[in-house]
Formats: sequence, structure tokens, C-alpha cells
Amino acid sequence: MSRLKDLVSKGVRLIVAEDEGELASEAAPASAPRERDIPAAAFEEPLQVPAAVVESSVPADVDDFSAVYAEAGITVPDHGYGVDKAEEMLANKRLSALSREVKATAVMAALEAAGAPVRDIIQDGVRRDTALDTFEAAKEAELKGLQQQSQERVQAIKAEIDEFLRSKNSEIEELKKATEAAEKAFAAMQSRKRKEEDRIHEVVAHFIEGADNPITAGPRAAATAPPSKPAPADS
Repeated sequence: MSRLKDLVSKGVRLIVAEDEGELASEAAPASAPRERDIPAAAFEEPLQVPAAVVESSVPADVDDFSAVYAEAGITVPDHGYGVDKAEEMLANKRLSALSREVKATAVMAALEAAGAPVRDIIQDGVRRDTALDTFEAAKEAELKGLQQQSQERVQAIKAEIDEFLRSKNSEIEELKKATEAAEKAFAAMQSRKRKEEDRIHEVVAHFIEGADNPITAGPRAAATAPPSKPAPADS
């Protein structure tokens, strides 16, 4: 419960200056009834509205709360005097030099003269306060829902990323293994190839003079020199 509603629930005691001053006297006849104490019971029935709003279509970043009041169904009393009008009256330049008590008394006298009980002003304030509290609660619930939804989505995204990384790391490892196996197989093939070339080179070398062996040989292959011809005998 807000401080304003808490005060109203106990009843309110109005400010009335001992000496209302010339302005207050002009605003209302001296014989006009003047409320001093307003019991809590006076606010009970009218304060059943507005009803609690579970959700609000008004955005949280709204600058003007008039949309909040409209959504809560709050309207200016039939006599046309509410919190806004009372604020306007209190801001009147004629009252600027008066004390708080005399200013309040003058405005209340003017309200009574206009047929607008001050309890209606207070009631309008409580309704607006209730609407603001309800709006805040709705936006808080909306925020918590968004936070929960966002947190769940963040966790889901992190899980997707973790699964993606596991999958890709596994793929990388498989590619590394396949590459290493291919490299080993290629190296082994090269070794066997050199041996085979050496074998062929050695066979072919028996039939070719000099170093014109057309067979490539590995670095370990040694050219086999053809058998030397005996020198001719001196005649």
C-alpha cells in the first residue's frame, strides 16, 4: 500500500488556517460548511476503482501518465475539479505570497464555492496513485517475464554454441587424423617407390653403358658400373 492510500485508510485531517485571510473569505461565504476531518469510511466505497490491471498496453518509457490514468478508467469528477485543477489553483500568482496553510485554506474555500468537496480531490489523488502502483506492478511483471524469457533464450543459445563447438572440434580432430593417416600412407608409399625404382634401375643398368640409365633412382641408389673390357694385346 502506498503512503497516500495508507494515510487515507486511517482518515485525513485537513489543513485549515486559524486566520483564513481576505482571499479565503472572498472565495467562500463565512457560513459555508468547512470539513476539518474526513474519516476513512468516506473513501471506502469510491476507492473500489480502478480494478487491478494484470497487463498494460502503455509502454514503460511513457512520459505522460495520462495514458495510464485513461487505461485505469480514471476521469475528472463531474464538477470538473481534480488533482490537476487543484494544482493549477495552488499555482495561482495571487496565492504565491501566502503561507502553505493559508494557500490551502483559500483553495479549499474556492473548491467549496464551486461545489467540489476537497475529499473529491483527495479521492482523485488516491485513484491516480493506485493506477500508478498498478501500472508499476504490471511493468515489473512484464520486465521479470522478459528477463526470464531472455535468460532462458541465452542459456539455449549457449547450449547450441557448446554443441556446435563440440561438433566442429570433433570434425576438426577427424580431419587431422585423416590428414595424418594420409601423410603417413604417402610417406610409406614414397619409401616403397624408391625401393622399387632402385630395383628397376639396378636391373636396367646391366644393359646400358655409362650413366644413361633412363630409370630414376632414389638417393640411396648406386649406379652399377658395367664390367670393363679387357685391354687388347700388343701385337
